[in-house]
Amino acid sequence: MKITLLGCGTSVGIPALGVIGWGKCNPKNPKNLRQRSSILIENKGKTILVDAGPDVRNQLLNANIMNIDAVLITHGHADHISGLPELRPFYFANKTKIPIYSNDLTLKQLKIQFEYLFKKGKTSPSYYKPPMSLNKIYYGNNTICGFDIKVLKQYHGNSNTLGFIFNNNFAYCTDVVDMPKSNFNYLKNMDLFIIGALREEPHEAHAHFKLAFDWSKKINSKKTILTHLGVQSDYDYVSSICPKNVFPGYDGMSFEL
Repeated sequence: MKITLLGCGTSVGIPALGVIGWGKCNPKNPKNLRQRSSILIENKGKTILVDAGPDVRNQLLNANIMNIDAVLITHGHADHISGLPELRPFYFANKTKIPIYSNDLTLKQLKIQFEYLFKKGKTSPSYYKPPMSLNKIYYGNNTICGFDIKVLKQYHGNSNTLGFIFNNNFAYCTDVVDMPKSNFNYLKNMDLFIIGALREEPHEAHAHFKLAFDWSKKINSKKTILTHLGVQSDYDYVSSICPKNVFPGYDGMSFEL
């Protein structure tokens, strides 16, 4: 199983527009150039994308991806869904609808925001075919494209997000500041744990570094990678404060399990 960190940046990316720019991140270090958070999982000829933010077109071009078998959406915030229309060419190639998976709340939001991706409208031209389908996933065990996927409930400030465990040895948990205690039982002894950790200071909706470090230790992860890094989070500085087996992510980082 190959995992590629397509993007590991915060909601505005790094550099951000305007005066924020690079923030505290050194612009001379290419590992501080961060697109919006997304990952790709490839195994036995199948490819799953998790989240499709505004940078997804360039991310998939850079990764030379020719097909997407399924898309998992963690939640409905713009930095995780606004690139969905960019995936349409995958449908054009073989006329197979791309299945989009999430919980009820996010699926309803996607149907409102991107109705034309899932349903032919009254004013749609005769040749138009909706390129995607909406599919519900459930907390607990799911099987998608041959992957065993456990879906976790997560708390993201005043909303919830989905975390995912793939094939019982890799977990992806972004946009999370707290989670049910039962999650930690499922996360025990992961070979790879990718966790959203925005910055050093606590945040009401995102884990900060110490919290992510504590979780990594609690679950005894063999390797932990920090993602969804903010403009305050310079790569070299974060590297210097990480405990053993914990590392900041960077765009294009990949692993084989």
